[in-house]
Amino acid sequence: MMKGILATILLLVALVSFGFDFGGGGPMLMYFPGGTLFGLKNINVPVVDFPDFSDGIIAFGGYGYGGIPGMSYSGGFGFGGEKVVNKDGNKFKVGISGGFGAGYKNLAFGNVSLLAGLGFGGVNVTVGRFVNENNTSMSDLENGTLEGYLIASIDYYAVSADLSLNVSLTSFMQISIGAMLIGGYSIDGWTVNGKALQGVSDSSKFLLMYSLYGGVGFGF
Repeated sequence: MMKGILATILLLVALVSFGFDFGGGGPMLMYFPGGTLFGLKNINVPVVDFPDFSDGIIAFGGYGYGGIPGMSYSGGFGFGGEKVVNKDGNKFKVGISGGFGAGYKNLAFGNVSLLAGLGFGGVNVTVGRFVNENNTSMSDLENGTLEGYLIASIDYYAVSADLSLNVSLTSFMQISIGAMLIGGYSIDGWTVNGKALQGVSDSSKFLLMYSLYGGVGFGF
């Protein structure tokens, strides 16, 4: 489901990038801080202790929107990123991705504008432990001892609220910096191959975090 959402968002980015007065889009870089009140410790990842994970996760993505000048715009964004964390001699990989459809309101002051958005979509979080290092033979595959990650994941239905400052560099290019708050709820909680992950608190079904982001837009 999440891959389909991301593909739709990236297609939207390409379609709306066609003129500064009507909309635009481009690549974006998102940073999810760790170890803060609304940071990655509220992402509820089992095993990994995020209050100590102060360097956070960087995610790459894209955004786009279009509409009528002076009125509301519609569009969306998608992102994905991962981080390897070492704990007690073990290696874990944590990933986060998401896709949102959104509505926007733009307030322009010449070449500078404020863009506020409210989005609805989904967020997927994964955590995997690296096992069987250097087991890369065919017999390891047959015996189920092949090198790789054991993965658990959780999907959230989520809402986002963001505010960005945009500066037009030319008639067809601008830079954007902003902040975003994301909240969500998971119906199924953490799962492994579609089965419930045992021994995880129900509090993991609630998501609350924020992101700082920047991007380059074309069109608008």
